[in-house]
Amino acid sequence: MTLKRKKVLFMTTGVITLVVCAIILALLLNIQAFKPQIEAAASNALGMDVRIKGRLGIALVPGFGISLKDVSVRNRGADIVAVEKMRIGLKLIPLTRREVRISRVGLIKPVFSIVRYKNGTFNFEKPGRTLTEKLLDVTKSSISQGNLIFTDERSGKRVEVDDFDATIRNLSYSGTAGAEPFKNSAFAGDIRCKTLLINNFTLTNLVMRTAAGNGMLDINPVSMHIFGGTGKGSIHVDVTGASPHYRLITALDRFRIEELIQASSPGKIPRKSIEGTADFSADLTATGKSADEVKRSLNGDLSLNGENLMLYSLDIDALIPKYERSQNFNLVDVGAFFLAGPFGPVLTKGYNFGSLYEESQGGKGTIKKLVSIWKVKKGIAEATDVALASKKHRIAMKGGLNFNNDRFVDVTVAVLDKRGCVVYSQKVHGPFRKPQIEKVSIFKSIGGSVSNALADAWKFIQGGECAVFYSGSVAQPEG
Repeated sequence: MTLKRKKVLFMTTGVITLVVCAIILALLLNIQAFKPQIEAAASNALGMDVRIKGRLGIALVPGFGISLKDVSVRNRGADIVAVEKMRIGLKLIPLTRREVRISRVGLIKPVFSIVRYKNGTFNFEKPGRTLTEKLLDVTKSSISQGNLIFTDERSGKRVEVDDFDATIRNLSYSGTAGAEPFKNSAFAGDIRCKTLLINNFTLTNLVMRTAAGNGMLDINPVSMHIFGGTGKGSIHVDVTGASPHYRLITALDRFRIEELIQASSPGKIPRKSIEGTADFSADLTATGKSADEVKRSLNGDLSLNGENLMLYSLDIDALIPKYERSQNFNLVDVGAFFLAGPFGPVLTKGYNFGSLYEESQGGKGTIKKLVSIWKVKKGIAEATDVALASKKHRIAMKGGLNFNNDRFVDVTVAVLDKRGCVVYSQKVHGPFRKPQIEKVSIFKSIGGSVSNALADAWKFIQGGECAVFYSGSVAQPEG
C-alpha cells in the first residue's frame, strides 16, 4: 500500500471516529430530544403505538444503543406490552443523517397481554404489513424475565407464562405483501420458561430451541417438568403443501398419575383416589388447516405404562367377587377410567364415573401393572394392548374410540381367566358424553349363582376351549 493511500485511509478512519464521537456526545448532551424519533422508529418496527414514559440513556455494551425505562406498547387503544426496561441497538451510519435505524431490541421484565377475539383476530394485529415484515431490520430480539397472559375469547382458554427468557436471531422475510408470512420467513430462537399454566395444566422449567425456514418450523428439543415427571420431545410443522402438516413426538417419564387425573378432570374424581408413577409416549402426525381437519387426519401411536399404583377407597379385588351386592358397579367405569390410559382424561370430562367410587364401600387396592397401548388412524384410536392386573384379577379392553364424532366403537371390557378368556364382560357404545352401557354378561356354570361366578365359571371351563379375548403383555396375577 502506497504512502498516499495510507494517509487517505488514516484520514477517513479519523473522520469516521470523530463523527461517531460527535454523535455520542450529542446524544449524551441532548438524548431526550431523540425520544419522539425513537418512539416513531419503534412504532414502525412493531406496527403498534410505542410510548416512552421514563428517561433515556446511552448503552455501549454489547453495541452502541440506548436504554429506555417504563415503555408501553398499545394497539387500537388496548395495552399489549408494558416494559420495565428496554435496550435498543442503533446503527451508527444512519445516525449521521439523523435517521434512527434499529439493529437489536431487548426487553427486560416485559408483561404481555395477548387476546384472541371471537372473530379470530388478535389484539396486536393491524392492517398493513405483518409484524414479521416490520422486524426485518432487527437482527436480534431478546426478552428477559418476561410474563405473558393469553386469553382466547372463542374457547375461553387462558395461558399464563411466568418468568421466561427468549431470543430470536437472524429473522428474515422473502415474501411479498399478502403472502403467508410463515411460508417465507426464517429465524432461529431459544426459549426458557419457569412456569407455563394452560388452564389446569402446569409445566415448569420449559426449554425449547426453534428454527424456521423454507416453510418449515422445528421445535427441537423440548424439555419440561409436568405432573411431577420429566418430559421431552419435538414438534415439526411443514406448511409447504396445500395444508399444514404436523408431527409431535413426546415422552413423559415417571409422572404422577394422580396429578394428571386432577388436572384433566378437576372435581369429578376424588382428590385422593389413585397414586403412583407412570410413563407416557406418543408419536403423532396430522394434516389440516382447522382443528376438525387435524383431528380427522390424526395418525400414530400412544402408550401409557404404570406399575404398583395405589387405589384409595377402591378395591377391585373385593368388588369383582361381590358383584351380586354391587349391581351398580360397571366394568366400563374401570375400563374408561383406568384402561383408556392417555384418553381416560378425555372420557372422564363427559361421563360421570363417580359410581365406581360410590359403590366401592371403602378399602384399598393395588394395580400391579397397567398397560394402555393404542394405534390411531384417521382420528380413530384402536386398543392394541390394553389391560391391568390387580393382585388377584386381570381386566382388559378391546375396541376403539372415534374422536371425529366422540363415540365408542365396539368397546368391550372383560374380566379374564388365566388363559385370557372372558369370565364376564360388558359392552359400551354411543357418544362419550352419554354412553349406552349394556348389562354385564356373566359366564357361569349351570345352576351356579352370580356371586360365585368366577369360581363356578372356572370349574365349568376347565379342560374346555374358549375364544381368547386378550393375549397381550399383562400376565394373569398369581394371587
